[in-house]
Amino acid sequence: MKVTFTSESVQQEVVGASVEFLFTILHRKNHLPPSPPSEEDLNVTALRTLSCVLYENGAACIKLHPQILSVLIPLGTSPVQRDEDLEARRMALTCLGNLCVKTGAKATNLQKQVLGVLMGNLHVDVSDEARLKVVSAALRGIQLLTNENKAVVQEDVSALLQLVQKYGLLPLSLGAVPNAASKQHSKRPQVLPSDSEMSEGENGLPRNRHVDNRLQLNSLLCLQSLAKAHTKQVFPYWFRFLPDPVEGPHAPSLISVMRDSESPKIRHAACAALMAFLDGSRTYLSVAEDSADNRNAAFISLSVKLAEQLREIHTGLLKCVREESWPLLVTQEMKCLAVLIRNCPYDRLRHNYRHDAYIAVRDRITHEDFGITSASFEVISALLDAHMPLPASSPLLETLFEYLNRDEHIYVRVAALDVFCAVARNCVEVFGTIWPRLIKAMEESLEDPKEAVRAAAYKVIEQYAHSCSTADESVMTQDPTFWLHLLDTYAHTGIRDPFYAVRTLAVDCLGHIPSSIFSSLPPKRQYACLALALGTVQDDDHNVRAAACRTLGVYVGFRAVQEDVLFLTDVATTIPGLMGDANVGVRVRASWALANLGDALTKVSELHTQREQQIASSPPPISDIQQPNTLAESGLTPALLTTLLHSSLLAAKDNEKCKSNGTRALGNIIRVCPPHLLAREQHGLMKDVISVVLKNVETGLAKTRWNACYALSNILRTPGLPLFPPTATSTTPVSPYTNPSASASSTLLSTIYTTLTKTLLTSKNYKVRIAAAHAMTAPPGRVEAYGGGEVVRGLMGACVRAAGAVEDLEGVGFGEVRYREVLGGQIRTTFTHLLRVLEGDAITAAADVSPSHTESPPASTLSISISPPPQLQQQQQLRSDDPEVAEMCRQLDALTVPTPPPPPPTITAP
Repeated sequence: MKVTFTSESVQQEVVGASVEFLFTILHRKNHLPPSPPSEEDLNVTALRTLSCVLYENGAACIKLHPQILSVLIPLGTSPVQRDEDLEARRMALTCLGNLCVKTGAKATNLQKQVLGVLMGNLHVDVSDEARLKVVSAALRGIQLLTNENKAVVQEDVSALLQLVQKYGLLPLSLGAVPNAASKQHSKRPQVLPSDSEMSEGENGLPRNRHVDNRLQLNSLLCLQSLAKAHTKQVFPYWFRFLPDPVEGPHAPSLISVMRDSESPKIRHAACAALMAFLDGSRTYLSVAEDSADNRNAAFISLSVKLAEQLREIHTGLLKCVREESWPLLVTQEMKCLAVLIRNCPYDRLRHNYRHDAYIAVRDRITHEDFGITSASFEVISALLDAHMPLPASSPLLETLFEYLNRDEHIYVRVAALDVFCAVARNCVEVFGTIWPRLIKAMEESLEDPKEAVRAAAYKVIEQYAHSCSTADESVMTQDPTFWLHLLDTYAHTGIRDPFYAVRTLAVDCLGHIPSSIFSSLPPKRQYACLALALGTVQDDDHNVRAAACRTLGVYVGFRAVQEDVLFLTDVATTIPGLMGDANVGVRVRASWALANLGDALTKVSELHTQREQQIASSPPPISDIQQPNTLAESGLTPALLTTLLHSSLLAAKDNEKCKSNGTRALGNIIRVCPPHLLAREQHGLMKDVISVVLKNVETGLAKTRWNACYALSNILRTPGLPLFPPTATSTTPVSPYTNPSASASSTLLSTIYTTLTKTLLTSKNYKVRIAAAHAMTAPPGRVEAYGGGEVVRGLMGACVRAAGAVEDLEGVGFGEVRYREVLGGQIRTTFTHLLRVLEGDAITAAADVSPSHTESPPASTLSISISPPPQLQQQQQLRSDDPEVAEMCRQLDALTVPTPPPPPPTITAP
């Protein structure tokens, strides 16, 4: 019986006492009662009982692990002479496997010891039933170990796959191999298997077939665990376990087991193993291609083999779906089909497998079995996500309405709503035509007492809102009626729902309102959106808090919201507190909102500066002057800016997904800090900020390093930032002909240029190199801003070296090749800027490299459009009167392609 313990201490006491008692049985020698069973039978019974005690209780008897292993390992490794010894060995292996269940990754040493014993029992003679049981128990134990800690079996995956292929696909024939008649008999409509069938074997079969089936079953279960835990290591073995077109459809495979096995449980296990193979295989299968040219080639490539294998998998799996009679297995096969559809590259295959799959599952929809019907809807959702065309008059839509309006099982109603969600996601035009008809059914679902139904209904609305916000203007994007109804009805109701998933989806709906629609809403409605988003950041559930952070991050990018500086201040007051949230998902979304807030504050500050300049140059009449609502006047005080910087620092040191956002926020927030704050924090907070940004330039993901270069660009562009040394002579020059990492100096400015130089010369990511080169042009166009002429010369030399390395593709990813011309153009632009700075043409230099910042999109990655100056487009020859600089100009001209490059693309964060 499954026992639920009231506390860990009670569990430890009961399990410990049980183990100690059973050990007294195992150790007794001469204390048997009159007319007892044999001592061997008693030991086996005690071991069987011990296996039940240890299952899921291994962590409760840690102190007894050495004693347990001292008893079980000898039983599992010592030579055996009799069948009774083999039975004791089998039960000892079962005990060892059960001991590891729920022990976690911390029990690696224990698990390694157990794995060694289990692996040693796989290579035995399986000529008799007793030895088959030993191998079966060992495979079952390895399956449990793999589920518990996949790293433990990583080195043995190859050897295990060969064994499970031997025992799982073509079981040993201790009993008769099922013929076609027995296979057909097994697939007739039948009563669901009993508990004994599910645990011991198949009713009505000879005893030796029970053993044979047990070995095959445990092999397939072990295969499933290996495929789930070590997906990449299993890819080379696909043609061993999945249909091989060269050997034909009748060769042993998981499909053949599903088709031919007389055991429903084995067919179920084979299906589960097939699903484990297919899940997560999208990248591997993306190379498959079925074309007439490939078929006629003399050499059969991997892409053709995979395409033919996909044909066999579709054919076999669809046949099983059509013919299987056991309802639980039909449901499992449909779920497997859905996984296949989600990973299959149908645009590279000629045959219309999607249509075949739709017909197969459509014919299995029935009111008699909710499991099969809901699984059918799951497959249809996958087909729609795989871009199966859906006409507006499709009979499928009528079927969905029928099941949605009936008092069906909850699983069926949720599955039907999921299909509507897939329609909204992939066929938004079709969904727009049925939306008026769907509203009534949706409102009933939104009031359903079952949480899952309400959440599924809100998911449909959220997905439709997302599709409308991203679709072209011809779709319902610009219709304010839908959005007003969304705000007034769905959002307000959903945010008050007791179920966290509904509240999360309701907040997400708010975040999908397009900027153009938001601007057209009445002020009261705009304020309602902002208030609802701000009000949910303190929700008890982390999913709701994360959704609220995302919505706020979207809103701060709206032009209408940026005009309300008070709201930006409210966000600035709210978001920093979430950077200490215990949930990493909340911190990721909060850091994204913080970075977008920094973008918004920078734009508002720049607009205010431009407005002041216009007023100063041509003052309007006094009656027309309106005092601008500046950031400082709205409450964005130095203390709050300091808080924002501290929060951004936390994000820049956090999870990789937080680092890129936190680093971007640091550069933006420094741009809006008043000079007196920058001067006050010169040796404190500012030093920490620059130190963290420099670290993120050199380490982490490409996206983090790109954003760090962007942040340095903002930092160097900030007026009033006390970075520059008092005299040019105090800065150590950066030599282009020495190792950049050795040219660090005592000043932060020198360290910044050293880091940018190193990144430009050594980064394997071309986008990061482009960002580093662009950051070198950020300071005001004066030699003093760089720390002296020698620093500028050093950067120019680095540009020459970088230009010579543009075509060196060693270690560079394939996707970076297309950025070669952009990188070369940016290097020349940077060199030209530095040349003009050195020669005193500061105004022209600053104008040449002024970047235009695109408005940050709602769900965005930051992007910068870099426009090449005229001298780059015309490829003018670079000249200088300085001999050293003239030589660098000559070298760069020699490395530059003379033909005008194409317009550079928008450079987006990797």
